[in-house]
Amino acid sequence: MRAGLSLPGWLQRSATQQGLVFILVSLLSLVLMASISLAYVDYELGKQNRKIVDETRELVGQAKPDIDDDPIDDDDILEIMATGFVLSGVLVSMLTIAIVVAMSRASGRRIHRIEQVLTEVAEGNLAARTGEKYKLNDLARIAVAVDEMLSRLQGAVAAMSDISANIAHELKTPITRLQHNLLHLQDEAGRLGEQREGFDQELEQALSDSDRLASIFDALLRISQIESGARRSRFTQTDIAAVMATVADIYTDVADDAGMQLSVSLPQSPLILQGDRELLVQLLANLVENALRYCPGGSKIELSCEALGEEICLSVADNGPGIADAEKERVFERLYRVDKSRADGGLGVGLALVKAIVGLHHGHISLGDNHPGLAVQIQLPRKY
Repeated sequence: MRAGLSLPGWLQRSATQQGLVFILVSLLSLVLMASISLAYVDYELGKQNRKIVDETRELVGQAKPDIDDDPIDDDDILEIMATGFVLSGVLVSMLTIAIVVAMSRASGRRIHRIEQVLTEVAEGNLAARTGEKYKLNDLARIAVAVDEMLSRLQGAVAAMSDISANIAHELKTPITRLQHNLLHLQDEAGRLGEQREGFDQELEQALSDSDRLASIFDALLRISQIESGARRSRFTQTDIAAVMATVADIYTDVADDAGMQLSVSLPQSPLILQGDRELLVQLLANLVENALRYCPGGSKIELSCEALGEEICLSVADNGPGIADAEKERVFERLYRVDKSRADGGLGVGLALVKAIVGLHHGHISLGDNHPGLAVQIQLPRKY
């Protein structure tokens, strides 16, 4: 693959490039103007010399008088004019460069601020603004438009978040009350005598469904909290290798009980990053639980992590049935399940929660084939 053209940082600014083009055009214009002016002056001086010589001969009445054919020293005049053009060119160039540098810096500051604001917005800070007030030029108009767009976007997102949170809280209250009533009915079921068996079965199913609904709403509220970026205030220096070792210790016996094998490959030295330890534990736990839930007995689950430059790569791979390529993007959607007919206890929010945690840490997650099975790859930056 052929490497692309790379320019120094100061040359990558559009304002600087436009300024250099303007300076080059100005210099070429000066050279062209000087060349044409000198050629024209030389031509006119020649005509004046010939006219003076002819008139002088007529006055003295000689056919071939001893008269200087070049009474006007055009070389001296041209030299003086050339010197003037050089001096004026230098002064004009210096003034042009000063103006271009000033305009380039002003434009560069605006572009940098717009870029900075867009980066902060991409990281979840919808309150970021450029602070531009006046539409003095095209960049200022763009900055003002960006601020107006972000204000509307922030309002819309805040409204949607409030609505979602209110719906979740409003639904969670009756669900909790329903659970309480069902538990009360369970305590009172002893009065039914011989009819208790069928009643208990229906009651247990109702309790299971209410627990499932409560768990779903808890997970959705947690995802919303993570995506808001509020948990970044809890970031600390975290050893991701130690986090993975903790998760492996917790689930090794669980995998053995399920007839599976869980193995972990860790580096000798710590892998430190800025992160929320609790959420990172939950991230890995969700991935391991998914593998345990969907892989058949005898499957192998492998955990590993390593440093790749300024990033840390986490991997959770299994040799189970995997996920079809058409489903790999949709599984990150909330409440989406690949096999909707399976009653395996999954809530359909596990991978959505994982993706939210990865996004909170400015990372990237991808699903690949393990030939056979599924390989989940996560890249997390050490710093951001």
